[in-house]
Amino acid sequence: MRMPVLTSSSTAVATAGVVGSTGYAGRELLRLLAGHPHFDGTASTADMRAPVSCDLVFLALPHGAASELGRELAGARVPVVDLSADQRGVWTYGLPELHRVAIAESGAIANPGCYATAAILALTPLVEAGLIEPHVVVDGKSGVSGAGKTPTEKNVFCSAAEGIAPYAPVGHYHQTEIERELSAVAGAPVTVTFTPHLAPFSRGLLVTAYGRLTGPLTQEEADEVYLSRYGAEPFVQVLDQVRTQPVRGSNACHVKAWVDAERGAIVVAAAIDNLVKGAAGQAIQNANLLFGFDETAGLPAEGLWP
Repeated sequence: MRMPVLTSSSTAVATAGVVGSTGYAGRELLRLLAGHPHFDGTASTADMRAPVSCDLVFLALPHGAASELGRELAGARVPVVDLSADQRGVWTYGLPELHRVAIAESGAIANPGCYATAAILALTPLVEAGLIEPHVVVDGKSGVSGAGKTPTEKNVFCSAAEGIAPYAPVGHYHQTEIERELSAVAGAPVTVTFTPHLAPFSRGLLVTAYGRLTGPLTQEEADEVYLSRYGAEPFVQVLDQVRTQPVRGSNACHVKAWVDAERGAIVVAAAIDNLVKGAAGQAIQNANLLFGFDETAGLPAEGLWP
């Protein structure tokens, strides 16, 4: 596989190509790559012509449109990060907080879904520690950009503004991702009831997860579980309040757990920008790991709010 020769001074530069650069995620990739210290000479295209002369290719095509091209690139040993759902479950799953070592050793990365990213990060500390029963409920709310750029009945202004509605209330494809990753963390099956909602803002995503505790747990103990798990993570921040506005434009995930000791339950919220940590930012985080760059290179940890 063609990889750049890196030096201890971290001055290496690699060229990155973006396929699907006119979509929301593709444009966000271009925005972030423009300020990246190690990716340069970015080529972009809105169609299926892959810039195969690049050191790395990002696929930001709609679901179902990238699979053949992705296989061709991987077969030609061109490092590739696919932002669509086409290769999830086949290629290395690109959630760095769980698979950092595997990502660094792989040349074909399947970027996680936005809802899956937030839900998995919200629940992993509890699942790892065996603190919750193996069925959880996840409620998700995403900004309208999560529905894509192509106008549809659900994302046009009159449908999306001033209201909120569930969609795919049973069987959303991110449910499989969440269950697969949490089951791997637990070492046993974990099932999830997941319902997404389209919310009347342009970008941002919030998940609220509900689980039953397997035993007594205080709020202080829950806080320590999350701080211990994420204290060294550059993009996961454990806060007292979780909102979508502060993560806008950043690669951060804000998370908080609340214990309901009287009912033996726990509630966890996680907020991300669906176009950054939920798509383009996480893709660049994966590329940084793949090329041996600083994992945080070119990625903001602070949002644009207020």
